Parts: sequence; structure tokens; C-alpha cells
Amino acid sequence: MTLSRPVVRILLVTSAVALFVTSYMFVATWTAGGPPGSSHDYMEYTYPSYDVMIAFGDSITQLGDDPATSGYLTHLTRYFERQMDVLNRGFAGFNTQQARDVVHRVFPTTQRKAVGGGPLVSWVRWLGGNTSAADTAPIASSTTRSIWPSRNRNFPGDARKLQLCIIFFGTNDAQDEGEYGHNSISSYAENLRYFVSLLRDPQSEHYSPDTRILLITPPATGERMIQAKKRTGGAPMILNSAAKAYGETAKQVAAEFDLPCVDLYTELEARVRAPKGRSVETDDTNGNSTETANAAEASQPAAISDQYDGYDEFLIDGVHLNSAGNQLLYNLIVAKIKQTWPELKPSA
Repeated sequence: MTLSRPVVRILLVTSAVALFVTSYMFVATWTAGGPPGSSHDYMEYTYPSYDVMIAFGDSITQLGDDPATSGYLTHLTRYFERQMDVLNRGFAGFNTQQARDVVHRVFPTTQRKAVGGGPLVSWVRWLGGNTSAADTAPIASSTTRSIWPSRNRNFPGDARKLQLCIIFFGTNDAQDEGEYGHNSISSYAENLRYFVSLLRDPQSEHYSPDTRILLITPPATGERMIQAKKRTGGAPMILNSAAKAYGETAKQVAAEFDLPCVDLYTELEARVRAPKGRSVETDDTNGNSTETANAAEASQPAAISDQYDGYDEFLIDGVHLNSAGNQLLYNLIVAKIKQTWPELKPSA
């Protein structure tokens, strides 16, 4: 049977209109997050996770999970295993001003987004099709906590909470004026306040009043080691006196918010300058240092006579921590956690 031209035109127009309407509704659904009445605006997969600890800092933190130097975050990962996941958010070369550009993608937001379904799944549901429970299962609304007393029986859940946030900047800020990373000490202080306020201000999208915040001062620097590196390939100069000044500022900001602060500068400097035959140890209960003597060597002169003034005992290049420096920082962090938040101490 041959269709007449008017009938063919009607069929073509009808098909074109149907195609246009379908395409328009699909695009509208995709951009709006689903058909009318749908609460599932995109597909998002969730993975079981423990509560988390975030370490936010510069290259010292980025290298914090480097096994070659026994990074301090590798130790913390072992310390908090099956209790908290340790997230490394270190950005090499960043000062606090540059870190402001990324902090909103580092700290979690308090707004929970709709998950599951997605536009295509929502369309199937809207048209009367079937979807699996896995497609539409929501994220748990509160942190899953195990009733088991041992961390070895504490299993991950679908929701996570930011239990601890370490903020560890200042080394790049303290670079000499004219160096790429230099940032004024007043700006450094203001940026630290900004980071803390993001988690403490109820109006902030990152508001997390239960998150524990720990500040860390920049370490002491080995100027001779830095100068040696400058001769071979270039490195920004960071005076030890500048590192100390920025460290004092970090402690002042911590005091303003009644937050604990690990004084890495003072602790490292004390060990470098300890007289030969005497060692400085960290008290595991309160984070304070004590000096012990070796009677046979106590009368020896201070161990500041070698090529790099003793800083190579803790630093790789005058700035970054070696294995001993990372071990020192880890010990100081754990001591401060035990002193300030004993509830975070992992069970056996």
C-alpha cells in the first residue's frame, strides 16, 4: 500500500515533534537532576570508610607518607589503623596564601548532597522501570561507630567524620623576601586564622565543631645545608631566625583559639644544640622535653661543630625532615594527642 504525500508529511512532522520533545525532556532532566519529583540528582558511589584525619600542609606534609624517610604520616597511619584513615593533603611549594586557593577542596563540607539514581536511573524509575536497592541507597546520616571495644574489631562504615585536622604551614611563608614563596608574617597569621575559622565558624560551609585541630610550627632550618643546595641547584633561603618568628606566630594563633600546638621549631633546635653527651627526650604523657646526660661525655663541647651545625641529624636539605626528623615530629604529635585528647588514643 502506498501512502499519500499528506500522510507521509504528517508522519514526518509527528516523528520530528516526538523526537524534539523527547530530546528536550532528556536535556532538561539531565541539567535539573532528574524528572519531576526525583530527589536523586546524580550518580555517586560511596565506599566504606573509617573516620578521618586530614594533614593540611606544604611539602613537608606531602613527603609525610614517603617510606624512604619514614614520613610522620606513615607512623600516624599505623598508629590510627582501623580507627581513622589518615589523608595526606600536602602541597609542595605552597605558602598559606596559596593554600587558601585549595582549602575549600580539602576540608569537607557540611552540606550533604543527594546520591544514588542519577538522571538515567531516575528516568527509568519515572517511566515505571525497576532499579536495584544499590542504586538508591542513601549515605548513612550519622557516623557508624562500632560497639566493639578493640580497634581490631572496628569496621568501616558508610559515613565518615573529620576527627582530627593538622594544619602545618610556615616554612615557605618564611622564605626570604624576593623568594617565590615569601609571605608576610601578618598574612601568615591571618591565613592560619582563616583555616581554623572555616572549621569553627557556624556560618562556614566547612563548619565542624567536633573536629580537633592541631597546629604545628615550621621546623628549625639548617642554613648551611640550604646554602650548599643553592650552589648545586638552587633553593630558596629560609633563615633559622625567620622560621623561629613564624613558629612563634603559629603558637600565638593557636592560643587565640585555645588550640594545642606542636612547637617543632623549639624541639628540633633543642636537640641540635644539646651538648654532646646529653640527649633531649619527649615526655610521652605531656609532650614536654627533658634532657638526660651521659656522664662520660657530659663535659664535651656542644655538638655544633660539624659541617652543617648538626642540623643534618634531622633534616635532608636544611628544610625537609629525614627519618629522625619525621620520628621526632611523630613522637611530638602523639604526645600532644595523648595530653589533649586522650579519647583518641587507639585501644590495643
